[in-house]
Amino acid sequence: MKGSYGPAIVISVALHALLIAVLTFGWEAKQSHEIKPMPKFVQAKLVTMESKSNKPKAPPKVDLREKRRQQELERQRQAEAEKKRRAAAERKKKEEADKKRKAEQAKKKREAEEKARKEKARKEKERKEKLAQERKSAFEEALEDEEELQDASDDAVAVMSVAQAIQQRIEAVWSRPPSARNGMVVEVQINFVPTGRVVAATITKGSGNAAVDRSVLTAVKKVEVFPEVADVAREEPSLFERQIRTTKLIFRVEGLRQ
Repeated sequence: MKGSYGPAIVISVALHALLIAVLTFGWEAKQSHEIKPMPKFVQAKLVTMESKSNKPKAPPKVDLREKRRQQELERQRQAEAEKKRRAAAERKKKEEADKKRKAEQAKKKREAEEKARKEKARKEKERKEKLAQERKSAFEEALEDEEELQDASDDAVAVMSVAQAIQQRIEAVWSRPPSARNGMVVEVQINFVPTGRVVAATITKGSGNAAVDRSVLTAVKKVEVFPEVADVAREEPSLFERQIRTTKLIFRVEGLRQ
């Protein structure tokens, strides 16, 4: 019995194994044909499994020299940037200071020019005013001189007229002494008061003949009062005081038969 069932059991097992293999191959082929990203799912699953592992990750290696070099470069970059910033700030500050200084200089120059212009205008005005004043003064002075000359001329005429009148009155009563000779000259000084009266008569230059000199003084005393002198003293007292109060006359002996 056992011998007759043996081959049948083997064949049955073989068929079952073949069927399982066919079914498995067919199912896997179908699954492989329909699901293409199977390898990614498997890889993702593996990564997930690895991430859940308790093994610590190894820290990345750090190159200290490179790190220091990078830090030094960064420090240098920052230092250079700070240097440029400070240089720019200093340059801007200097430019502003120069601008302010130039503005102050320009302002001072304008003020100096304005002051110089005003001073020049003031001096020019003073010069013109002075010139005008000098011209006015010169004109007034010339006018005064002209008036003085005219007055002097008029005074001289008046004095000469009075002197001639005095001399004519004295010569009218002058009696020459016998010892008188033609050509003898006597200069006499006569002092008057405003009434025209003679208060003194003095020989200032004699003729060399005492009798002739005395004769002139005697003639002056005979006239005694001169109305012409009184008229000038009344009408022009200043002229009387200046030129007539004290009068000098010259008498010449002339027209005598020798």
